[in-house]
Amino acid sequence: MRRLFIVLGLFLTTGVFFIVNAQSNKIVLGEWKYSVPEAPFGYEKGVIFLEEKDKSLSGNLVFDSGLKVKLSDVFLKSDTLKLGVYVESEYVTVVSKVKGNEMEGKVDTSMGVMRLKAEKIVPQTKKKQGS
Repeated sequence: MRRLFIVLGLFLTTGVFFIVNAQSNKIVLGEWKYSVPEAPFGYEKGVIFLEEKDKSLSGNLVFDSGLKVKLSDVFLKSDTLKLGVYVESEYVTVVSKVKGNEMEGKVDTSMGVMRLKAEKIVPQTKKKQGS
C-alpha cells in the first residue's frame, strides 16, 4: 500500500511540474520588440517571436535590417529566459529576466556582453462601435 502511495505521489508531482511548466511558458509567448544599443548597426533592434511547439519553446529573431534567424536552445525557468541564435556564423546567447510585459538581460557575443531590453507587443483590441 505504501508503494502505491509513493508511485501515486510521483505521478501527481510529475503532472503538476508539466502543468506549471506549460503555464509559465505562456508568459513569454508572442512578439517582443527588443533593443541592444551596443550591437552593430542593423542588429541593434528587431523583434523576437516566441511560440510553443510540442510543449517546448521555439521561435525566430527578425532584425530591423530584415534578416530572419531561427532561435535555438530556448528555455524558460521561473522568470529567466535563455536562448541562443546563430548570427553570421557566431553563436550568441541571451539570458534575460521577464517581468510582466518587459524583459531585461544580457547578450553574450564575441564582441563582449551587451545589454538587452525588450517589451512585449500586445495586440490592440478593436474598439467597440459607438465608443
